[in-house]
Amino acid sequence: MMKVMLVDDDVPMIKYLHKLIPWNEMGLQITATAQSGAKALQMFQETKPHLVITDIGMPKMDGIELADRLKQMNPDVRIIFLTCHEDFHYAREAVKLKADDYLIKDELTADTLKQSVEKAVRLIGFMRDRSENISYREEVDRNRDLLKRSFWKQIVAGDYSEVTLSSGRKLGIDWKDLHFMLGLIHIDYSSLLRCYDLKDAQLIYYAIYNIAQELAESLKGVTVFAHEGLELYFVMNYQRNLVVNAHETFRRFAADLQSNAEAYLKVGTYFVYSYEFQGLKEIGKTLGELKLYNCSLYYEKASFHTMPSSHSRSFMNVFDPSGESFKETLLQAYRDKDIDAISDIIDNVAKQTAADLSSPSSLIAQLSQWVRLLEYDSGYDKDHALFHSGLERTVRLQETLQSVKGRIKTILFENYSDELSGIDKHKLQMIDRYIMEHLSENISLVSIANHLYLNPSYFSRYFKKMSGVNFTDYVHHSKMKIALQLLKNREMTIEMIAAKLGYSDRTYFSKVFKKYNGISPVDYKGKYGKL
Repeated sequence: MMKVMLVDDDVPMIKYLHKLIPWNEMGLQITATAQSGAKALQMFQETKPHLVITDIGMPKMDGIELADRLKQMNPDVRIIFLTCHEDFHYAREAVKLKADDYLIKDELTADTLKQSVEKAVRLIGFMRDRSENISYREEVDRNRDLLKRSFWKQIVAGDYSEVTLSSGRKLGIDWKDLHFMLGLIHIDYSSLLRCYDLKDAQLIYYAIYNIAQELAESLKGVTVFAHEGLELYFVMNYQRNLVVNAHETFRRFAADLQSNAEAYLKVGTYFVYSYEFQGLKEIGKTLGELKLYNCSLYYEKASFHTMPSSHSRSFMNVFDPSGESFKETLLQAYRDKDIDAISDIIDNVAKQTAADLSSPSSLIAQLSQWVRLLEYDSGYDKDHALFHSGLERTVRLQETLQSVKGRIKTILFENYSDELSGIDKHKLQMIDRYIMEHLSENISLVSIANHLYLNPSYFSRYFKKMSGVNFTDYVHHSKMKIALQLLKNREMTIEMIAAKLGYSDRTYFSKVFKKYNGISPVDYKGKYGKL
């Protein structure tokens, strides 16, 4: 049973959390509670919980500092933050700490808490598979996977000797039937970047591999092989008859795998499978053709494709970025912190390459070079090598573009947060409190300056100098983070949310929302709320 610790300086809130959801029925046990950060640290060492649900606004040691200390003690611990509306500016720190969720107390229901806890439990399960069962995995599953990889490499290389086939039979791979089909699934790199740290990529890959193996167990003749990078291979061996529809079986298997990866891991995938062929000796040749066909689909949008028996497409053109113009324009938009302009520049590049059918490798190399330029300009080097090596392996245009846009937004956001940390903390808290108290108003620089008893011109220069952004951008940024939470409320329409946040015009609200969150409010609500 997984262990949970509740931390809040408000005793009634702890009691409320105790009763809100059926912890034991969910396989969870509340093993510790604490009313302060110091007590929580002590109880954490004694009880070693897997999940900590903590209030942020606590005296002496707040929830952010507590979470940071807990992560240092156990990087695998999952964190869910609770807070009041007026503490919403802490969300930036919560994101930096990679919290599993950030819940508003006034809006807390059994359903929202249960959903957050279930999400954390899934991640705990993956981490526990990696750590607590490591010896078993190494001795059984991992060695088995290595042996399967070795067998697969030998078959692809053309080794069909009895020794090789015998090693396959020991692994439960006995291809007796005449007919074969191959499949390849590629994990969408941009979805990994959106939901996980890069260092967790292999863990998520292994989770998808496990899902694929579980699905394959229910299908006769389907074998899953792991591969370097973010790809899996599938082999279906069968005897053709009126009962077996190989194409339909493969398609259903791929659809189930894609839906499970999206539902449980929030990760997208691309799937291609081959035509039917006969005999082991055709596997290596067909796999080579399947890889080439997958590369030829770079400018396609569909996530599922069937390889025809004959195909040919090549990318002869090398992407030409028109000298220095694209680079300089992108760099200026980045320095202006203009997300819309950055997105437009990258989209225009994509349109040019798609129209010219430029070589994907030349486009990816150019985009990688531009991202490196922005990293250098900002001094940002987190996961530098991991990001660029993953970018090189992207196989669809939208995957490449979303990966690049996500990386640039991450650089901007983290630098933005670092810049804000330099402003006087007390005044920033007063500004945030004022914004929360006047959400439905058009907050002006003059009104906040008067509230702080400062000259508006002085305040404008002071805020820009200390934070690196102008006051209007800061207000929009704060309101758009609140909008993210409100859009999850199925009872609130976009018009209601716009009015609540002081935007009288829905179109303008939508434009601002997309600028700061990279997605339209309609699309976001469709994905996370209910229109």
